[in-house]
Amino acid sequence: MNTKNKFKNLSAILIVAIGFMLSGCEEWLDVNTSKDSPVTVTADQSLPLVIFYASQICYDHAEYGIYLSQALTTGGRSQTGAYAYKSGWEMLSMNRHPQWRRHFYDIGVNVNALIDAAEDINSKNFILIARTIRLHSTLLTTDAFGDIPHSQVYLSNSPSYDTQESVYEWMTKEADDLIALYNDPDWVENADNKAITKKMDRIFEGDLGKWRAFTKALKARILLRKLPNWDNTPANCDKIIAAVDEALNDPSYQDAIYKYDGGSTEKNCPWGPAQPKLNLGWAQARENLLTEAIPSKFLTYALLGSYVSYAQSRGYALDPRAVELMTPRLDDKSVRILRYLENNIGMATSMKVTYYPDLYAAEGKNPYSKNDGYIMLMSKEELLFMKAEAQYWKGDKPAAYNTTVAAVKRNMERVGVTTENSVKQTYYDRFFQIRLPGEAVFTIADLMQQKYVAMYMQPELWTDVRRYNYSSKTNGIAYDGVYVYTVKSCHDGSRNVNPANFSVEYSLTRPYNLYEAYWNTSAEYGVNAKFSPNAWITRLNYDPETEDKYNRKELERLGAYKNPEWLKKRMIWAYKNSSVVTTADDTKWK
Repeated sequence: MNTKNKFKNLSAILIVAIGFMLSGCEEWLDVNTSKDSPVTVTADQSLPLVIFYASQICYDHAEYGIYLSQALTTGGRSQTGAYAYKSGWEMLSMNRHPQWRRHFYDIGVNVNALIDAAEDINSKNFILIARTIRLHSTLLTTDAFGDIPHSQVYLSNSPSYDTQESVYEWMTKEADDLIALYNDPDWVENADNKAITKKMDRIFEGDLGKWRAFTKALKARILLRKLPNWDNTPANCDKIIAAVDEALNDPSYQDAIYKYDGGSTEKNCPWGPAQPKLNLGWAQARENLLTEAIPSKFLTYALLGSYVSYAQSRGYALDPRAVELMTPRLDDKSVRILRYLENNIGMATSMKVTYYPDLYAAEGKNPYSKNDGYIMLMSKEELLFMKAEAQYWKGDKPAAYNTTVAAVKRNMERVGVTTENSVKQTYYDRFFQIRLPGEAVFTIADLMQQKYVAMYMQPELWTDVRRYNYSSKTNGIAYDGVYVYTVKSCHDGSRNVNPANFSVEYSLTRPYNLYEAYWNTSAEYGVNAKFSPNAWITRLNYDPETEDKYNRKELERLGAYKNPEWLKKRMIWAYKNSSVVTTADDTKWK
């Protein structure tokens, strides 16, 4: 069977398998599944599936990253578990990482089939969307795993791996090529372009102008990886700023959202309380476990600024987004506050999960954690944070401050923060007075801490933390002289919110009870290895179910085969290559 027909048949199998979850049976396009004749997949049959998986891969990465970034934790303290990213980072024994198959099979194979089918009928609009989704998926995948099969990916069961740098070179060129094609009348106004309906494209309904703006936004995200380590120069900062402006100023710009209707199984948002589990017979499904999750001390106490008690005059937390993202619940003494835990330290025996906040939408307005919520592929606030970061490193801190404030306000609007009465206006004003008081004292820590909150439940959360190397007093890595993820408390233990009385700082820290065989064996740094710059997880190991079995030689060549040290190896965009980053001992920078 030639490669083209192989892609078509594999795609048809997937379409038949999950057609029910994208629409009602009477709405789903028929696919010929006769055993006696070849299966032909049409473009309009492939596109809904590819769009669906573009949403799902965002969830896959975000579900891992929200724990690996220390935003959520669990009530247990085990070093090992079925989902190692929620316990002690013992990643090598996990059967499968869904992100791997999602990119190479669910998206990659179906994108190839979609392009083949579209070429057959000369419908160039399908090709543009398919290539854009592949670009988006490739960026997520290389940022999680590093080197990946790319140029030789479908030529054998054991393809060679391309370097991460070469993958970035391809992505940069592909983004530019796609933007040019979106502006080419021969492509977007092609007479043979078949109409794309909302049923086929739940993100932009086939609007190529909106897909063009999304591609421009992807270009900005790709360029952002040069900061703060890889190529932190005014010239690159200018490129990022220009890319963001081109996306936001595109007359067709719209946030890239996959909206779920709610209902049965996978018609529900993967972050919603129905906890849909995408399972096509492979051990890759990851339902959200927010029923068991607990917000971390770093997110809830340090960043959101939860108070030790509730008072109407100040609410539950300094940040008014807190109660829109999570709902306080009563304990057995009828006390209601936003509780939290240190990462992986375990609950006290007197506590129950139900005493900690409800992480679904509930009373809040979190648009992600509802059954009829949405998955965000790109948002305006993310683009504004990109621009602010580039402005900051270019040296224009006043502009960076103003752009950051605009990004925070946009994110507050998204999650439902209002100033409809004097009490809520007070919460709103107090937040900005304390967290973003003015450009004169504005730092890169202020910027990235606010982006951390805004990227809650987004894949960029973990990527940002790794770009800044988990910078905190914990590991001694600073950027522009400040620890990015060390936060001043919103109160000093006496319920006072006056900035002059701040006396408590809290830093991002590794989970307690990490798997000792991987993380606590360094005699050089002592027990818990807290101060080793390499003591953090910085990448996922390659999917054990496929790569360990079929591509072991490539993993051995890379030094990645069953090697826990591989989990600590920085991405190309995280190595020190600029004077803006300092650490207590540069000889430990590996």
